[in-house]
Amino acid sequence: MKEFSFFSPGTLDEALTLMNQYKGKASVIAGGTDIVLELNDRSHHPDYIVDISKIKELRYVKVVDGIVRIGALSTFTDLENDPYLRDHVKSLYSACYYVGSPQIRNLGTIGGNVVNASVAGDTPTAFISLDATVVLRSAAGKREMKLTDFYGGPGKTELEKDELLTEIYFEAPTEQMATAYTKLGKRKALVIVVIGLAVLLEKDCNNICSKAQVVIGAVARYPQRLPLIEHYLVGKPVTKETFDGCRDLFSQTVYEMIPTRASVGYKKESVKGVASKTFDSILSDFSLCGVEE
Repeated sequence: MKEFSFFSPGTLDEALTLMNQYKGKASVIAGGTDIVLELNDRSHHPDYIVDISKIKELRYVKVVDGIVRIGALSTFTDLENDPYLRDHVKSLYSACYYVGSPQIRNLGTIGGNVVNASVAGDTPTAFISLDATVVLRSAAGKREMKLTDFYGGPGKTELEKDELLTEIYFEAPTEQMATAYTKLGKRKALVIVVIGLAVLLEKDCNNICSKAQVVIGAVARYPQRLPLIEHYLVGKPVTKETFDGCRDLFSQTVYEMIPTRASVGYKKESVKGVASKTFDSILSDFSLCGVEE
């Protein structure tokens, strides 16, 4: 491991000052579940490390004026244990619940998972289905962008070298909405996602789908909305028959996204089961909310 200078700021302002001072030469550590491995195997060689884990002002989950706001230093466990998310944002709750082991969930942060921009990230898929926005801060100020605009490919984001991601926020789902996330892996625990599917669905008083936000992860370079599926769902009754009718569309979409990849045969078939499980969860949620089907 290469020698480096280590800083542990206690406030956001201190951290932003350091990021500005050592712009382009400093790496950020929060939970450390990724960067520590990179440091140990010498694939990452920063001159400076800025440890932001002690900045308490960046660790929160709150709902303010109909907006769910999550601090970047909130851990997977924080979200998994949050009663509001468990009851009202099940897609995000599930995405956190199925991450790694309890030890990883206790250390790993939401901000780190988003910034890491892994093809196989769990929470980005859920966040994009919620149309989430990221807040980026630097010594020069603040800017915001949709998470869909934040990603540019595996490991690539719009984060500048002097910026920190400080918050992710999205509109709180209404009583006429349901969300779900399903993760397919090669085993039931401690597994990297093979396919992740997140859905937000809204229905009107006549049980007709009025909004659909469907996102697939671990297929393309980053989680992507599926407009073909969304268009199919909007305007149709929210029923199992409707959902079963789009299974082949999922298969077609996956094939078109990765036609030459070796895994296409497996993924274009397995996505049907992932979609069925996700939509079953949506139907169950609407039933629990007392909405007639």
